[in-house]
Amino acid sequence: MLKGNPDIGVYTALPKGCELCRLGGKLVVYITGECGDSCYYCPVSKERFGKDVMYANEAKVETLRDFLYEAYRMNALGAGITGGDPILALNRVVRLIRMLKDEFSSDFHVHLYTSGRYVTYDVLRELQAVGLDEIRFHPVKDEYFKAIEKALNFNFDVGIEIPSIPHEKDYLEKVIKWGIEKGVKFININELELTERNFQPLNVQGYKVNHGLTGVKESAEVALSLLRKYETCNLALHYCSSVYKDVVETRTRFLRIIKYSSKPYEQGTPEGTVVRAIVRSNMDLSDYGEKIGEGVWAISPEFSNLFSEVLLVEEHPDQRRLRISEKLVYPKSE
Repeated sequence: MLKGNPDIGVYTALPKGCELCRLGGKLVVYITGECGDSCYYCPVSKERFGKDVMYANEAKVETLRDFLYEAYRMNALGAGITGGDPILALNRVVRLIRMLKDEFSSDFHVHLYTSGRYVTYDVLRELQAVGLDEIRFHPVKDEYFKAIEKALNFNFDVGIEIPSIPHEKDYLEKVIKWGIEKGVKFININELELTERNFQPLNVQGYKVNHGLTGVKESAEVALSLLRKYETCNLALHYCSSVYKDVVETRTRFLRIIKYSSKPYEQGTPEGTVVRAIVRSNMDLSDYGEKIGEGVWAISPEFSNLFSEVLLVEEHPDQRRLRISEKLVYPKSE
């Protein structure tokens, strides 16, 4: 039986990694932007794709220990390792999985994405040895399916994750049938996203956005029709919408960061942002907040009425502190 909301996601059952993602509990590990494939629909930004850079959630990091710090900030329940193709940074991946498991216990759930291009038995043995829990393949070429068959001989959960490209419905159905036959545990079908990087090749094929911020027209309809057709099959099917990725996933993770890492004077909002008041004063306001500059203090908005001029700032709670809005108010003059 299908469950869920078509605007967010529909499924027969969810992989463990997706369950934890819905709780906002998955640390997003971008381990490298290097990739041997160049899919025309790839949504990865120009700043990341093809570059050997690392990001923990939205923050660029320099060392593997930075991932531990970010995991603590959000009280993460697990991590999803993505790229690029993480297998091109296998030594880094293996070290990080070991660090995460040693730091947070073997129950810390780790899943990994790969095309399968570079997956060998040796690679799979290394991943199993450090405790990888789940591997997700995006087989962009027919020969990559051999990597999935190899992975089925190991202890971690094996699944397929592919975009719903409207003109490739027959191929999607072929993948589902193959997965049923081979015994993969799940197939995730993602709504095709139109982004700054891929909009030209997608526009050439007539694709336009008509769902949320990035969801391509008819992508959802194709995915949902296949879920209805195969909802009684013996593997977990899951359609994940662009709205979920753009709004729900990020918001839920931000709410978790706020719960575990926001400062006492920061006021969380239901949208997953934090609000603080910035004031100028020569007095010691340590009881209300903290000093952020010479004569400048960040305090709780609750105390705004004590000052004649206040800058109310709304920001994302992650390390970038992306500013959403700011408003200068004059409480004492009201």
